[in-house]
Amino acid sequence: MATPSFKLPKIDKLPSFQIPSFEMPGIDLTKFDMKKNIETAVDSTKRAVEMATNLSRDVTYVTVGSGVLAFQQVQVRRREFAAAVSSRIPSSVGEVTAAGAAMSARATAFAQSAKETVAKIADHASKTVSETIVSVRSKVAPSA
Repeated sequence: MATPSFKLPKIDKLPSFQIPSFEMPGIDLTKFDMKKNIETAVDSTKRAVEMATNLSRDVTYVTVGSGVLAFQQVQVRRREFAAAVSSRIPSSVGEVTAAGAAMSARATAFAQSAKETVAKIADHASKTVSETIVSVRSKVAPSA
């Protein structure tokens, strides 16, 4: 296989480019005070830092103050709730105590009534048994 070949065009003369001419205005730096400009930049930076510091301090104070106010409001709500609950509890305890006393009185009365009824039944049963024994003895004794 043969190596491909190609020919470059022959250039006798390079094309000329025209650069437009323009004049730069002259800058006069003889009256430029670098020290004054640096001091101005430093002062501006100090003011910006001071403003940022003051702003962040104010934001912190407002945040802490809001937190304290919120905490105090929660404490007030807690105290109001505790007062509301405690105002209801004594009356409820009193009602429960009264109901317990009433139930105790009823239970005592029922127990006394039951005791009297049992005593009457026992007396009647004892009397009936005694009469039955006397009756049986009287019937058994003559035939013996």
